[in-house]
Amino acid sequence: ALLNYDLYATRTDTTGTRLSAWNELRFFGSAGQFSSNGVWQQQIEGSNSYQDDGYIRYDTWWSNENENAIVSWRAGDLVTDALAWSSSVRLGGVQIGRDFSVRPDLITYPLPAFSGQAAVPSTVDLFVNGSRSSQANVQPGPWSLTNVPFVNGAGDAVITTTDAVGRQVITTLPFYVSSNLLKSGLSDYSFSAGAVRENYGISNFDYGAAAASGSYRYGLTDWLTLESHAEGSDNLAMGGAGAQFKVRSWGVVNGAVAQSQFQGKPGTQYSWGYQYNNSWFSLGTQHTIRNADFGNLALLSNQSNTSNQISYSLARRTSQYNASLSLNRYGSLGAAYIDIASGDNERTRLWNLSWSKTLWGNSSLYVSASRDQEQGEWSGAVSLIIPFGEHGSASVSMERDQQGQNNQRVYLSRAMPSDGGMSWDASWANQGGNSGDYRQGSLRYRNNKIDTSAGFYGDDDNTTQWADLSGSLV
Repeated sequence: ALLNYDLYATRTDTTGTRLSAWNELRFFGSAGQFSSNGVWQQQIEGSNSYQDDGYIRYDTWWSNENENAIVSWRAGDLVTDALAWSSSVRLGGVQIGRDFSVRPDLITYPLPAFSGQAAVPSTVDLFVNGSRSSQANVQPGPWSLTNVPFVNGAGDAVITTTDAVGRQVITTLPFYVSSNLLKSGLSDYSFSAGAVRENYGISNFDYGAAAASGSYRYGLTDWLTLESHAEGSDNLAMGGAGAQFKVRSWGVVNGAVAQSQFQGKPGTQYSWGYQYNNSWFSLGTQHTIRNADFGNLALLSNQSNTSNQISYSLARRTSQYNASLSLNRYGSLGAAYIDIASGDNERTRLWNLSWSKTLWGNSSLYVSASRDQEQGEWSGAVSLIIPFGEHGSASVSMERDQQGQNNQRVYLSRAMPSDGGMSWDASWANQGGNSGDYRQGSLRYRNNKIDTSAGFYGDDDNTTQWADLSGSLV
């Protein structure tokens, strides 16, 4: 058994002193592991604006794993697993699913295999992206190479076959590897059932309507992975299907369609996207379209957690685009665009551009700019980061926000050594306007029994001092 703890104390000029203690009690053995965690908070002096003194329980659960079957079970508080086009919710109930984390030796996504035929005894060399991956001596007849290194994205494989008299045959083959796919014949699943957890972090035992959720993925071939998802509760039923499809060496296309029946009204959701990356370039896009009546457990859970005066709805449309480009010694470029149309017809469109470059030693320069398309305003930042030795670093940054105010920041730090010891950090910022200067500093010490730290942060109007102590009793 063990007890993990984290004691935290804060004092501010305006609200006084407040204490909190997070803890996790855990029992473990051949029957599995039981865990319960939560936080106790108490206002010692000053005004209490939180109104949540006392103990708040977060999660209590029992779980067990079967390494041979690659399966995990869980009973108690849990978070449902979800696909890229579905959502997760908190339940109190039971869950069973495939858990590849208990078998880190397994590679779940398909890797390329190369084969050929030799007329005489030969040596076969495999080069992946310019580096020799393997070498094998083969006898006359067919041969295959499957010990390809773990790569992700597009690449080129060069196979060199050399016979006993030195004659060589060189073959170049492009390939594409995506960790989003499953190997042919491999399945992944998760099923959960219970009651919707409401007012998480506010109420200890508040469970609502019964609900169930399940997802299943299957590698039909090395280039096609099928997906399905279903969930239901009171006045809600939702189900859908999708696929991840590898288009030769040109990337992966995904698509899914879901149908729901929420509060007696039918709804539909469509999602699709595309991802491609290689050693110097990457491109991705993802889109989701829903009609106004589409519902899922996330919508049901959020409506249960909000007051009658607050309405919650899913976004009607989301679009995301991102791209990056490596310029070698000239640095790297990145770009992203997000377009969201909310359920109440409000629209958000954001652009982000960035450039980064490694300078002398391990120092780096980072420049970014963002634009809110709806407000027509730009913001940006420039940061210079300089390391000092193995643990120390310094950074200087300048920012300009959407209101046209300029901010400058200086940050110094010493990282914690891997075997413990001391670390610290300090920063100063000129926030512009009437906010005044911002100051922050902290000191931390860690050994094999405790981890403790203390510091302060704030401006001329309000400063907060804090201290923390964490560790474990086993």
